[in-house]
Amino acid sequence: MARRTAPGFTLLELAIALAIMAILAAMAVPTFASLVARQRLQATVEHLRADIALARQEAGRRAQPVHLVFQPGSRWCYAIGTGPVGDCHLAANTPGSGLIKVVRGSDQPGVQLLLATPMAIDGRTGGSLRAEGMARFASAEGQQLQVRLTALGHASVCAPAGTVAGTRPCPATVTGL
Repeated sequence: MARRTAPGFTLLELAIALAIMAILAAMAVPTFASLVARQRLQATVEHLRADIALARQEAGRRAQPVHLVFQPGSRWCYAIGTGPVGDCHLAANTPGSGLIKVVRGSDQPGVQLLLATPMAIDGRTGGSLRAEGMARFASAEGQQLQVRLTALGHASVCAPAGTVAGTRPCPATVTGL
């Protein structure tokens, strides 16, 4: 009489399958971490781009210049206001201060503001009062994105040295800032 075995996996087969899944998961973790870092970086620059549009709108609505002031470094921040903002770490939106908004780097974990130039938007034309402005951010993974304010008051995003997939490289004249 033939002996019938119960359907299913043996303990050895199950252990091999779990080992293979653990190896595949270990290979995926660095890729996932890089994806998260890139998404945080992209979210930060898109946030600044939206804030530049807000500054442009406020400049037109108030019929006066609106300034964006940056403080790069590990504890970075930037402030949007109609007057001199000063230290954006200490900025408070009190009546008459002209402060519109403050963004702090602590709200953007893993993203650092490497360097930036002040930006100012004309209340009459919506264009930049300075030749051009820029802010360059980096992720913990070393990827960099740059937000650039054109003379016409529009913001664009580019990647210095083409470091971030899916984002156009910065023009040679802008990456040297």
